[in-house]
Amino acid sequence: MVYRASRNRPDGVCSQRTGWCGQWQREQLARVPGTAAGTPQLRPEGYTELAGDIVISCTGGPDYQIGANIPTTNITIYMSPGVPITSRFMSSNGASEALLIIDEAGSNITTGATGGFGPQAPQVLCSYSQEITNTACSQIVGTDTSGAYLVAKPNTANGNTATTAQNVFQGKIGDFGTNTVTFYDVPVLPPATSGVSRTFRITNVRVPVPGGQLSFSLQAIISTNPNQTLPVAASIINIGVVGNPMTAAVKTVKTPFQQCQPQTVQLSASLIFTEGFATGFKTRVVPGGAANGIPGNPTGNTTYAAEGTNTTAPSNQNIPGGLYGGFSANTESGFIFPQLTTNNTGTGALNYIAGLADYGTRLKAVFYNIPAGLTLYVSTTSTGVAPTSAPLIVGGTSTIPYAVLVATNSGEATPDGTAFAPITSTTTGSDGLKAIALSANSSGAAIAVWEVTNSNPSAVDTITFSAYVSYAATASTATNPYGTPITDLPLGSPVNDVQLSFAPEPGGGTFTTANATQGQTPTPRFAVIKTQEGRYVTVNLCQTTLLYPFVTGAAGFDTGIAVANTSWDPFGTVNQTGSCKLWAYGVTVAAAGNTPLQTTVSGCDSLANPVPGTNCFPIVAPGQVQSVLASATLTNFQGYVIAVCNFQYAHGYAAVTDLGIRNLWSSYLALELSPVGIGSPRTGVSGIETLAH
Repeated sequence: MVYRASRNRPDGVCSQRTGWCGQWQREQLARVPGTAAGTPQLRPEGYTELAGDIVISCTGGPDYQIGANIPTTNITIYMSPGVPITSRFMSSNGASEALLIIDEAGSNITTGATGGFGPQAPQVLCSYSQEITNTACSQIVGTDTSGAYLVAKPNTANGNTATTAQNVFQGKIGDFGTNTVTFYDVPVLPPATSGVSRTFRITNVRVPVPGGQLSFSLQAIISTNPNQTLPVAASIINIGVVGNPMTAAVKTVKTPFQQCQPQTVQLSASLIFTEGFATGFKTRVVPGGAANGIPGNPTGNTTYAAEGTNTTAPSNQNIPGGLYGGFSANTESGFIFPQLTTNNTGTGALNYIAGLADYGTRLKAVFYNIPAGLTLYVSTTSTGVAPTSAPLIVGGTSTIPYAVLVATNSGEATPDGTAFAPITSTTTGSDGLKAIALSANSSGAAIAVWEVTNSNPSAVDTITFSAYVSYAATASTATNPYGTPITDLPLGSPVNDVQLSFAPEPGGGTFTTANATQGQTPTPRFAVIKTQEGRYVTVNLCQTTLLYPFVTGAAGFDTGIAVANTSWDPFGTVNQTGSCKLWAYGVTVAAAGNTPLQTTVSGCDSLANPVPGTNCFPIVAPGQVQSVLASATLTNFQGYVIAVCNFQYAHGYAAVTDLGIRNLWSSYLALELSPVGIGSPRTGVSGIETLAH
């Protein structure tokens, strides 16, 4: 279990080393300075963020006799601030996926020792249940095949049946508080040989950032018992820094849709997710393998290699320290250790594997108030397109950010053990991407979730998805004079809205609490720390609003109010038929004095017993002009009238006369009012009143 201390480590250990390993029974060990080759950034939304590895490195110590029992110690790591450790429980008693690895086993670093010891030794597990027996993992001092180096070997006389000494120890969470993980009966063989050091790497420690306690940096404190076996300096080690949150935005199309003009899978909005720092979007595992020079993965750069599997865990992510050497710096999984598995508690699904996340980063859109009559679609992939010179292999080694639509089980997460199966479609959206329709629930809401399959750890990625709408044109009815409502109709209805976040999060139903309860699944999981939302579609009614500034039907005067329907034209406009509702504001003229008046005249398309020109405004067909007299519909009224017509391209004309007594006559064109934003008052709407033409 040895390697040369002077060798340059290829993994560029990104975690901290302790200050020193102190007194070994009789001799003082060399002091090892604390180092910080790098500290991982933690997402402020994440409940299961991977902290930096903790590495204890020692030199010196006494030279034990061959065959002597190797002393053991218990090593406990405390998180500061005291946030609970959220590494996955591999059993109900708190034995977890957090691991301690001795001498970088499995890294294949060249050492002076021969015969498969130290970094060249196979990774052999000592589970928590074995640790607490005190004998199942007991070890004695031996030598390598050259006889030059002291190494650890199984103590078969004391009940250790392993053929190779255990060098991977399972951590138990919670014995000294929810913010602790303890490794029991870890053998500590002093690296007495000159030029040799011994390391203890602690990895797969996950922590929650949301909740307020962890706002800037995460630190660890190491405690050993008995301390004289491994006397570690009481230093605080930086193992994480909280990065910036993800930002998201909704960008809708510039021109609102018109309800009378049908649409078919037409782009309505872009959903834009931008990571807060360069490694905020992560694939499930390291993509690639042998093709990247990483041993053990024969699949190489193949489709969805970044997803891994649950039955054969990726073997290119089981190198100690690899998380900080670059080749796995951008994955949701940590150090993957297939020897340590457990059943998916309560589901009977495939086994969990220590260090293996359930999926890559997932991005979620929740659409609210999807109206009847409108079908909402989303793109099955992000909008990024690979350049022809470097074609994108989805889930392969490409660093072009990319994500694909996945199933939404229990809100947004598929259970561990379910094969990765992106959703596909033969429907094409107006922007050329494949699209699939969403099914709204009884509340008019629907969810879409995409999983990151490619990302660039060296740049801040932006991933964009498309939302589309389809609907048929609808005619006016007695109950809906504007046609069947599409969005926010009638006025005052809730605004359609899409909220963007990571997934899964508590509101999605995949985990039951809004805090960082230990040992929960799934991994990763997130909180929504800031609601990021926007409108995903605007469908305007096919209306025209006209203002008649002076209308009178009193004191011997009358006004003819005329409306022309010009939707029949040489430009291919959709022909529309409808009526107008008149809103009158002014006074009632009477001998006793004028009194304020606000009244309406309905459109004949909204009445069951219409009498055109008497109790309603006539229906106006394309290419026709209809009118009413104020004396018949607005008796003794004087003021102004706003006409809301249930078709586009209405134009108005008014004529005021004294009914022939003095042969007075005047006329004007109605003013067209700027379209009123759906659900918004006219006041403050951009645009100006323009003379009708």
